Amino acid sequence: MRSRTLSLRDLSTALPAAKSKDSMRHIKLGRFTGETTVKGSYRHNAAHDTVSGIEGDYDAGTMTVDQAATALTKAGVAAMIYTTPSHQQDGKGHRWRVLCPLSADTTPANRQAMLARVNGVLGGTLSAESFTPAQSYAFGAVNGAPAPIVQLMEGRFLDHCADLDAKAIGKAAPDLGEPQQAADLSQDSQRVEQAESMLEATAQRLADTTVARNEALCREAFLMGGLVANNLLSREQVMDALLPAMAENGFLDDHAKGDVAEVERIIDAQLLTGANRPFDPAPITADDFDDDSDDDEPEESTGVLSIAELLGPPPDDLFEIHGLTYLTPGQCADLPARDYVVKRLIAPRQIGCIFGEPGAGKSLIAPRMAYEIAQGESTFGLRTKDGPVFYVACEDQEGMAGRVAALHIELGDANAFHLFNTVSDLFSPGTIKGKGSPDLEALRKAAKTIRPKLIVIDTLAMAMPGLEENDAAGMNRVVQIGKRLAHCGAAVVFVHHGTKAEGNTPRGHSVFNGALDFSIMVKAADKAGIVRGVIRKNRNGPPDLDFAFRIGSHRVGKDIDGEPVDAPICLPCDPGQADGEATLKPSEQAAYDLFLEMAESGPVDESEWRKRAADEYHVSASENRASRRQTVARALGGLVKMGKVRTENGLMRFPQKVESSDWDDDLEDSDALA
Repeated sequence: MRSRTLSLRDLSTALPAAKSKDSMRHIKLGRFTGETTVKGSYRHNAAHDTVSGIEGDYDAGTMTVDQAATALTKAGVAAMIYTTPSHQQDGKGHRWRVLCPLSADTTPANRQAMLARVNGVLGGTLSAESFTPAQSYAFGAVNGAPAPIVQLMEGRFLDHCADLDAKAIGKAAPDLGEPQQAADLSQDSQRVEQAESMLEATAQRLADTTVARNEALCREAFLMGGLVANNLLSREQVMDALLPAMAENGFLDDHAKGDVAEVERIIDAQLLTGANRPFDPAPITADDFDDDSDDDEPEESTGVLSIAELLGPPPDDLFEIHGLTYLTPGQCADLPARDYVVKRLIAPRQIGCIFGEPGAGKSLIAPRMAYEIAQGESTFGLRTKDGPVFYVACEDQEGMAGRVAALHIELGDANAFHLFNTVSDLFSPGTIKGKGSPDLEALRKAAKTIRPKLIVIDTLAMAMPGLEENDAAGMNRVVQIGKRLAHCGAAVVFVHHGTKAEGNTPRGHSVFNGALDFSIMVKAADKAGIVRGVIRKNRNGPPDLDFAFRIGSHRVGKDIDGEPVDAPICLPCDPGQADGEATLKPSEQAAYDLFLEMAESGPVDESEWRKRAADEYHVSASENRASRRQTVARALGGLVKMGKVRTENGLMRFPQKVESSDWDDDLEDSDALA
C-alpha cells in the first residue's frame, strides 16, 4: 500500500508501466487504516477509512470514451477517464474507468450516493462491482500493449453536484426472473454429494470471513436455501455446518451477543427466501447428449436454476470461481512479504509446538522466548516483533510464576507479558451450542481485546482434560481450538510431551503433528550441560536453526520458613559456546542421518539399517562391499558411544535418559498419580 497526494491532472500523466496485466498496480481514491485481512490484504471494506474520490468501471462495450466524456462535461463533473488493457480487444468492445475527485474527504457510507450521481450521468452503465466500497482497479499501461487513452474533463467536484441527485442511479439488482418450482432431487446421489460438498465449502468460507459477516451469512444461507428446496440438504445439516462457522469467526459474540437463536433466525429467514430460487448443483450440459442427436426441439424446463444461471456469467477479470478465490502468477509476485512474530520461525496465526521428554527444559525455553517477544528483543539470535504475549500455565502454576520472576530479574520488565494461571480446561464442549468451554471462551475474548502476538499453552495435556491423545478426532479438536485462538492474529504454541520411545514427534495422533506450522524438539542436557532445541518442522525458515541453552537459576524470594527459593531459567549459549558435544565424523553423520530418516515411523530394525547404509552408499563410497560394511559398523559404534543412538534386541532407538532433576517442568502420565 502506497499513499500519494496529487492533482487529477498530475495523475493523468503519472500512469505506471507494468510487465503484464496481472502485475499492474491498483488505484483507490481514499485512505485505508493499515489493518490487514487474514491473508494480508490492506484493501478491504472494514479497513476503508475515508473517500477522496469515486471510481467507476465500464465494461459493457458499447459506450465510447468520447461519449462518456461528453456526458460528464455536459453535467459539469470534473473527471478523468482512462482505458483498460482489454479496451477494444477481440470481442471486448469499449472498456474504461472513470475517476471523479471530491473537494474534501468523506466517509465510505457516503460513497454509494456519490457514485450514483456519476452512474446517472452515464445512463446507469457502470458495473455492479463499482459499488463495492473498497474496490480498486488496475491503473497504468502494459509494456508492449497499446498505450491507454486518457481524457480529462473540467468541471465541479462531485460532492458539489447535488443537482445530479434527481437522476442518480444506484446499483442495479440482478434479474432472477420469476420464482421457480422446486424439484425433488434427493434420489440423485451425485447431486446430493455435490450439495454436501458445497455446504462444507460454505462453512469454511464463513469461518474465514472477518468483515461484513452478516452479509456473508445472508448470501450463503440464501444459496443453501435453493439446495434445501430441492431436498438435497436439510435444515438441520445447514444449521450444524453454519452455526459453528459463525461462532468461529466471532459473529456469534459480536453481533448476536452469544445468542444462538438469533443466528438461527437469520439463517432460517434466508433459507426461506432462497427456497424461491431452487437450483441444481449438477446441471445437465451439452456433454450429456449424444453428438449425433437430431432432436432440435427445446427440452422442457424443469424449473430448476443452476448456480451459473443464478449468479450470472463470470466477470472478465475473474478472481473468484463459485466462491473459490485464486491468484494469478502476477498477483503471487506482488504479494506482500509474510509478517513474523519470530523471524524465520513463527508467523502470525500459525500453530506450533515445543515438545520433549520430561525435565528436558521445554517449559524453560518456551517462557524465555515468549518473554523476549513481549519485550521486542531478539530471541536466540532471531528478530522478534514486540507485542502482547499470553502465557497460559495449566500445570505447576506457582512454579511458572517463579520462572517468570527469574526472567524478570534476568531480562528486566516486560509489561506486555501476561501469565494466566487459573485456566484448567480448554477442551470440554461449552453449554451453548457452537461455543467452547468457559475457559476457552474467556481466553478468546481476552485475545480479541488485547490482540496478543503469541499465545502459549503449557502444557497441552493439562489444558485438555479428557483428551484421548491417540484419537484422531480428539487431536483434531485440539488443532481447531488452536485455530480459534489464532483467529485474533496470534501465533499459538503448545508445549507438549514427545513420544515415549523415540521422542522425535509430539505425542499423540499424527493429525496434530501434520497440522503444525513449526515444531521444536527439546533434547535433554548433554554431558557438557547444554540443552538443545532442534527444529523438526518449519514452514517459515530453514530446518537447521539451533536453540542451545544451559539451565541456570535465580534467587526469587524466600519460602514460609524464611529459607531462600531459587527458580530455574533458560540461559542461551553464546555463539560458539554450544559446541559441547563431540563433532560427528562424516561417516557418522551420514549414518545418523539415515537413522533419523528411518526413525520417523518408530524403532529402526538394525539389520535393515545396516543393509541400507552399506548397499545405498550412505556411509561409504567404497566399491568394496566388505569395506563399506566395516565403515558402517564403526560409524554405528561411534554413535552408540556418543549417546546418539542405543541398540537393544535388534532395534535402534533414540537414547532414553532418566534424570532426577529439581527443575522437572511437567509430569509424565500425571493421571497415574491421581
